[in-house]
This record gives sequence, structure tokens and C-alpha cells, in this order.
Amino acid sequence: MPLPKEYISFSQIRTYTNCPRQYFFSYIENIRTAINDKVFLGVVFHDAADYHLKKKIDGATPGKEETSEYFTGTFNKMAENTEVIWGDSKEKAFKRGLAFIKYFVVEIAPGIKPMMTEKEIECKLPNSEVKLKGIIDLVEEDFSLTDFKTTTAKWSKDRLNKSLLQMYIYKFLFEESIGGFIKELKFKIVYSKNATGIKHQEHSIPAGNADLKKMFEIINFAIDNIEKGYFYKNEGYICNFCDYKAICSRTEI
Repeated sequence: MPLPKEYISFSQIRTYTNCPRQYFFSYIENIRTAINDKVFLGVVFHDAADYHLKKKIDGATPGKEETSEYFTGTFNKMAENTEVIWGDSKEKAFKRGLAFIKYFVVEIAPGIKPMMTEKEIECKLPNSEVKLKGIIDLVEEDFSLTDFKTTTAKWSKDRLNKSLLQMYIYKFLFEESIGGFIKELKFKIVYSKNATGIKHQEHSIPAGNADLKKMFEIINFAIDNIEKGYFYKNEGYICNFCDYKAICSRTEI
């Protein structure tokens, strides 16, 4: 079976690793589901942060109000065209997201010297015709690579460790496709459960610590099993949060 999108990505690998059956419903059957408001806000936040940083690359310094207006317009437009499961309410979700982007502009963006932002990159995997693809949030002038995250609470060390594969993939993609060597891998995490008390974390990992051998093992395992059509259930606590829980219980593959 060929890869459904004709390439592999971190999101595909993560989905397959979490549950091969979930991958089947999402990527093979292409069954679309509503997204929760936290995922939705993450998408809008990334778009607004990208807008702000691209302006900075062009020599402008957009203020809090300009970037907030962009966030508001993007939020409203996407909300009209996206099926979202709102938590408490759409209004509360909007206020939380707006507070996040204002915090980003004031507390985080001034210290960033962007060289490249929101760049889709692809290249072939070693000794393979399979393409690896990803979208890098930010590469700074000092060749540090950053990924932005929005969430409700501070990240644990376990959460950080589970996210390193994504950064290793982005490092490989940049160095193979753009050139130059990434020196540092960073996570910038903006978090709060509501529109007040916004904080952020920064985690930094020396890029030389990237375990590319392990990365290729995980990628190749996913590719090999997808091509062989192995879409078994990975039953456990994650089933309680799966968008395909109902259909999975009555489907045999």
C-alpha cells in the first residue's frame, strides 16, 4: 500500500505511533472530525505569530494592536469555516487566544531575530524514494530552530521528551534542504487555562544531541507498517480521547 499522501510527516508518524487504527481512519479513510478549541487556537496563534515575525524580517515592527487585529480577523474567518468543539464558549476561547498573542508580542517576540518562519520543507529520506515533509515555525539568525506551543499548563519533562522527535525531524529537513547547521533546538510554550495569568516556558536542547539514528528507526518503522497495511488497535487510555472511538468499536480491518 502506498503512503496516502505520498510523503511522511511528523503528524503522521505521531498518529501511527499513538494508534495505527486512528491513522487508518484519519489518513487512509480521510474521515474528518471536529477539532477542539485548544487545537483551533494553536493554529490561529501560529498564523498570527508568523504574521508578526514575517513583518519583522521585512524590517517592520508591528505593534500589539496590529498583530491582535490580525489574530481577530483570522480567528473569525477560520471559525466560520471550521467545525470546532468549543470548551466553555467561543467567546472565552477567543479571549484566551487574544491574550496569548498579546503576551507573545510583548514578552517573547522582542527577543527573536527571525531568519525564516513558517517554512514548509521536504526532502527524500536516505536510501529511499519516500519524501519527509514538515513546516518549521522559526529559524533565527543564530541558526537556532524554534517550535511554538500553546497549552493550558506548564510542560513536564516527559512531555518535552515525547516532543523531541519533531525537532529532530525539523533539524534534518532544514540541514538537508536549506543548508547550514542548526545549533540549538528550542520550544517556546505559552500557557494558561484562561485569558489571565499568561506565562511561558523555554526549553533548549543542543542540536548535537539529536539522536538521528533513533529518528530514522521510528520513521522507517511507521512507513514499513503503513505500506504493509498494519492498522491494529492500540487500546488503552488514549481511546477515551479519540475522535474515532465510536466508529472504531464497530469496525474490523
